[in-house]
Amino acid sequence: MTTMFNATLQLAQMLGVVRVSTATGGDTTSCIDSKRSEVDDAFNGGTVWIITDAGGASAAPEGEFSRVSDFANTGGDITIAAVTAAIASGDTYGVASGRYPLDVLISAINNEIIKYKIPRYDITSLDIVASQSEYDLPSGITGDNLRGVYEATSTDSNDNQWTPLSYSVQEAATGSQHLLVIESRDVTTGNDIMLEYVSRLSPLYLCSDVIDDIVPMARILPAAAAQCELIRMRTYDSGDPLDTEMLKFYRDEAAQARLENPIRLPSKRGKSWQ
Repeated sequence: MTTMFNATLQLAQMLGVVRVSTATGGDTTSCIDSKRSEVDDAFNGGTVWIITDAGGASAAPEGEFSRVSDFANTGGDITIAAVTAAIASGDTYGVASGRYPLDVLISAINNEIIKYKIPRYDITSLDIVASQSEYDLPSGITGDNLRGVYEATSTDSNDNQWTPLSYSVQEAATGSQHLLVIESRDVTTGNDIMLEYVSRLSPLYLCSDVIDDIVPMARILPAAAAQCELIRMRTYDSGDPLDTEMLKFYRDEAAQARLENPIRLPSKRGKSWQ
């Protein structure tokens, strides 16, 4: 399971800006590391990730990220937006400077996530009704994204024995539900109907938000890294040759990742008509 916490941390690591260390103290608004030697304000505008909790029970604030508002060389005090529990001595954390702020990391990941359609399954909305062949499709499922319709020919929830049904979809006006027409005649009243469809991933923002595992992070991260570089170059009107080289490098990595990690969607079984 990959959360937005994991994704932003991995992206920052790919960009080469994360430093991992162990806190010597803290509270809900500060991460203290007396071993830090960077100059004042070195991490201002950056991000802190609490990677592990010293207690070993995966307790808060483990798995939380926060924006850095200030860093003081004296005492190694990193001031952050409040997390849900106090950072304590022994907690493992990662910190990055403001070169790629947290909002940029999140935006870059979301920019890639929302490009992808993934297969989804609805097994709760429709059941076979006696003497009925036409059903209103649930909101969000249309003739365009519906890929298959199946009947559960077993009442065992662990062995539904899904059987493909012949069907067509009658399209409706924009904003109205499309009509599913079951063309198979050998069906049993009361049996569940499974709708196989595809839809785009939604953007995520919270550290605990989960990214669907069907989209491999190996495919998302290089493209997100290229997006971070592009945002940085446009924000600062950067003419630095290194930024240009890094953008090209991550774009090449992203192209290779797409080849190595294809996303295969189910083929369409039915037909649509107006």
